[in-house]
Order: sequence, then C-alpha cells, then structure tokens
Amino acid sequence: MNLSRIVNIAIVLDTAGISKVGFNTMAVLGVHAFDLSRSLTIVDVDDLTNLGFSETDALYLAASAAFNQTPRPKNIKILRWNPPSAAISVKTVASGTYSLSVSKKDSSGTVTSKTYTYTNSGTSAETILEGILAAITADANKFVTGSYAANVLTVTPSVAGTSIKYAVSSNMSVAFNTPTEAIAEAMTAITAEDNDWYGWALADRTPDNIMAAAAWSESHTKIFCTAIAESGAKDSSVTTDTGSLLNEKEYYRTHWWYHALAASEYLEVAIMARCFSIDPGGETWSLKSLAGITADGLTETEYTAVSGKNGNTYEKVRNISVTQNGKVAAGEWIDVIRFRDWLQEEMGTNIFTALKNSNKVSYTDAGIAIIESQMKKTLDKGVSVGGIAPVEYDDAGNKNPSYVVTVPLSSDITATVKASRVLTGVSFTARLSGAIHVVDVSGSLTYASLSSTDNSSAS
Repeated sequence: MNLSRIVNIAIVLDTAGISKVGFNTMAVLGVHAFDLSRSLTIVDVDDLTNLGFSETDALYLAASAAFNQTPRPKNIKILRWNPPSAAISVKTVASGTYSLSVSKKDSSGTVTSKTYTYTNSGTSAETILEGILAAITADANKFVTGSYAANVLTVTPSVAGTSIKYAVSSNMSVAFNTPTEAIAEAMTAITAEDNDWYGWALADRTPDNIMAAAAWSESHTKIFCTAIAESGAKDSSVTTDTGSLLNEKEYYRTHWWYHALAASEYLEVAIMARCFSIDPGGETWSLKSLAGITADGLTETEYTAVSGKNGNTYEKVRNISVTQNGKVAAGEWIDVIRFRDWLQEEMGTNIFTALKNSNKVSYTDAGIAIIESQMKKTLDKGVSVGGIAPVEYDDAGNKNPSYVVTVPLSSDITATVKASRVLTGVSFTARLSGAIHVVDVSGSLTYASLSSTDNSSAS
C-alpha cells in the first residue's frame, strides 16, 4: 500500500525571489570591441589584459582605480560602447604570420569567427596590411570590409551597427575609432542585456558625452559620476564649464569631481568603488582617502568655486588626502540619493514578494497589516544599515520615532476602490540619519569655578 493513502504531503517551493538592483555594483562605459558582450563582469584588471586591452587604455585605467581601493570591489562591469571601426597596425616588421580575427553573434547567440592571415618574409608593414586586406576582400561571405592608408588597416562591419569582436596576433595592435553610436542608444542596448548594476562612469572625458550620460541617468534609476579637469570648473565667474552646466540642469543623478589629472586618473571611479563597498545608507562620500589618486592643491577660492557649483574635490588636509562635499549636481547628498533608491527598491520587492507568496492578500484589516509589516520590515532594515535615524528621546524623555507608517482601515475604503483591488492611503515618513562632515566647537578658558550642565561632561 502506498503511504500517500494515509499521509499525503505536498511541499511547495517558495524559494524563488524577485531580483533586486545591485546597489553595490558599479560599471564603466567605454569604447572597445575585445568582446561581443555589451556587459563584461571582471574581477581583476588582468581580465582586461587577457582580452587584449593595454595598460594605457582608458577602461583599463578606470578599472585599476576601482580595484586599487581598500576594501576593493568583488567585481565591476565593463560596458561596451560600440566603435564604428577598428584600426589595425603592425607593431614589428619581421618574418612570420600576421593575423586578424573577427567574430560576430547572431540573434540566436551563435558566434561566427573568421581569421585572415598573411605570412611575411621580411617586407614592409604596408605589404603585411595589404596582404590581410586582400584576404578579407577575397572572402565572399565576409562580415567586415577593409581599407588601407598610411600604414593603418581600417576594418568596418559590412552591416553598420553590427557588434564585431577584433583580435590580432601579438605582432600587431588594434585601436578603436570614435563611436557614432549615441550614448542613449548604447545604454539602451546595454541595459537590455544587463541591468543589474547601479552606479556608472564614462571613460571618455568629452563634455558633450558627459552631458549626454547625465541626461540618460536622470531618467533611469542609476547614478552617474564623472571627473572634470576644465580650469573654468574652479572659477566662479565661469558658467560654461561642464560642472556649471550639470549644476544648471539640476541633475540629481550625477555627481562631478574636479580633478586636474582627469585625463589619466579616474577619481570618480575610485570614490564610487570605495563607497559601494558599504551598504546604502551606511556611507558618506566625504572624508574618504583614495589609493592611487593624486590630490589637487586648490586654493580656498578655487574650492569655493567648485563647491558653489555643487562639485566635489580631493584635497590634502595636512598629510592626509580626503574627498570633500559628496553632493550631486543638484545639491543633494550622493548618499541620500543612493539610499532613497535602495529603500524604494527594497520596499517594492518586499511588498511584491508578500503578495506573490500568498494565495491571496485580502482587502481586510488583516491583509492591509501584511503590507504594513513589509513596510516596517524595510524601514527597520534602513535603520540597521544607518540610513534612517534610530529612536531617540528629547530632554523631557519624549520619544522621537525612527519612522511613522500610515495605513487605512478597511472600513474607511469605499467599495469602488476595493473593487479596483488597489490599496491606497498607504504612506510613511522616516527620519534620515544624516552625517557629520564639519564640526564647529566653541570654547573658553577661565579661572572661575566650573559646574556641570545636563549635556556637559567634566573631568
């Protein structure tokens, strides 16, 4: 006899949970075609050199700035900004085989690769590159075309916009030409493939591209950072520098940093890596020391100009270099924006999970209490990570709560609203914990006798 006649047990797996945005995950967008993926996850800069990046590539420098920090991120994402073509050059002219490999991926995910070679017997770079070009031209099913001029072989996708991966033999080098793809277009393709990251930077320093990146971020739940070396950024009389333009746009999802060495150092990536090692709500972006980043020697006038445009700086205080300010271009604190986004995502997914894992959440006081409990669960976590202030008391012993959650009684909701199955009238107010960046202390020296007051300590 089967046991199920007597005892019938059914176990439902409720282990699947809704995915959440990675608020500790950062990304850098840059021009490359060393991989077909729009988003690469790397755990070390060696991952980039293994793909073909050089140590002078902007994306390599940006990734290094992230991994130099302590604590360092477990990984970062490299986002591909499609180049329109690749420029192939010969590094050394010698006898041997020179090769160019190109790959593309179709809509089903199938990767097709082709390799074009030329065996050199000691002739010129021109002969080598023209030999590879001849091999490409002779291929009836090629998916790239080529042209030669001034010792450079330019290779272009046969169909414009196609993502191509390029790889060359060690005796050759490859560089990528300036994208014609708009940043918004690139980000649409990237987020369609991988949207599990929150903060991002742009390896490029072109003002128009920075403004385009900031505009894209403002309409998405992402936070963008950049560094600016323009001298006008530290001059309060100048209003046309990129920092001023970001400030004028009142962007809440972009923070910019003045850095004289922005062309070769990625201050903004370093501070993002440093702060993303801390859960949202537990950090401030001011007073952080950064490994591998050169501090700027600004005058008070220059610092005031940058700060007045809601910019941020990295400067020396005696023998220690620290970040200053920690604001987005609109003037809000970066940590507040990040915590706000995290709280919204956390509360939304918690409520969704409660609805999903119940056969039905009734439109009753008991059902409304389930929603209320998920809100409180999220807000309590906000307290524990440091974003929301804990319960405090004033001098009279009166309680100042961390948060207040308001939900309606079922009896106060009309039949029409209940019929819509939409719960309304739910809200909360929470006290931000804030952060101390500056301390003002007043004191006096006296010969008179001292007596303690309620908030004073004596020794």
